[in-house]
Amino acid sequence: METSLTINDPKMEDIQELRRIQPTVVPERYVRDQDEQPARSKTCTTVHVPVVDMAKLDKNDGELARLSSACEEWGFFQLVNHGIDEKLMDQMEELAREFFMLPLEEKEKYPMVPGTIQGYGHAFVFSEDQKLDWCNMLALGLEPAFIRNPKLWPTKPQLLSETLNTYSSEIRKLCQRILKNIAETLGISSDTFNTKFGEAVQAVRMNYYPPCARPDLVLGLSSHSDGSGITVLQQDMNSVGLQVLKDDKWVPINPLRNAFVINIGDTLEVMTNGKYKSVEHRAVTNNEIDRLSIVTFYAPSYDVQLGPLPELVTQNQPAMYKTYNHGEYNRHYVTHKLEGKKTLDFAKI
Repeated sequence: METSLTINDPKMEDIQELRRIQPTVVPERYVRDQDEQPARSKTCTTVHVPVVDMAKLDKNDGELARLSSACEEWGFFQLVNHGIDEKLMDQMEELAREFFMLPLEEKEKYPMVPGTIQGYGHAFVFSEDQKLDWCNMLALGLEPAFIRNPKLWPTKPQLLSETLNTYSSEIRKLCQRILKNIAETLGISSDTFNTKFGEAVQAVRMNYYPPCARPDLVLGLSSHSDGSGITVLQQDMNSVGLQVLKDDKWVPINPLRNAFVINIGDTLEVMTNGKYKSVEHRAVTNNEIDRLSIVTFYAPSYDVQLGPLPELVTQNQPAMYKTYNHGEYNRHYVTHKLEGKKTLDFAKI
């Protein structure tokens, strides 16, 4: 198993502090190799990630077809009319931003322990020469209760923990509804995924991307696919930072007011036998404007055995993935750096 480094490593400056002290400096550890630099990447702004109206899904076959197409052709979609109170979304965003604006010594009370992805700091860092993301993050386990680490839940801002609990409860119900609708697009029983997931694992990661003097050279978050079943992302309206890889080009996801960005994770790719694929995505930065996102990862219980659903394995479409323990895959995912879809090799036959 690789060894993780902590934010206290002298070569891993806190991005906000670095920006405050030397606003025009980008340390070498953040400058990407040429093939990863945003300025050298092919982008496309003429196509857009599909938008799905959740209010229509249960009564409109056309909307269900739109969801199916989004899952199969993009692996991403923006979800509107999802039923979660916009005031709760706004409050969650405001409190997350307040946390990142706290003094460094306050945030460092909740350090990300080596080998884990909970707490404040840099995640997925395993070597001293690895390029770093231009991002500070606070990651917390939510459900089941045993994955929570109360010592890492901030006491400031005062309402953060209480609001996060309320927000996460609503997101959990949303994930269950989304999985029900995705099952329906596949022509299988609507409760298939929710049953197979068991006592689902839920975690949240709040990402803060300060302005960067050279956004052409750095990445806010490395290109990767998610190890989850599905991911629910709330992004602020400040700037466009999230990009998804489509036909070998990076497509920006323009924020929609009160929408969530939903994406298929590696787990759902395996369970659908590759019909719905997880897709690489990344975050870029801006030289003047900061950006905040709140990301919820929803995945099966660690003790669940996963593989392609029998209903989706045929003579013409044999199993593309092996059956494995999800806890083992999760350990594999969190102990390797973010690097495209390489972690999914674990599941391939």
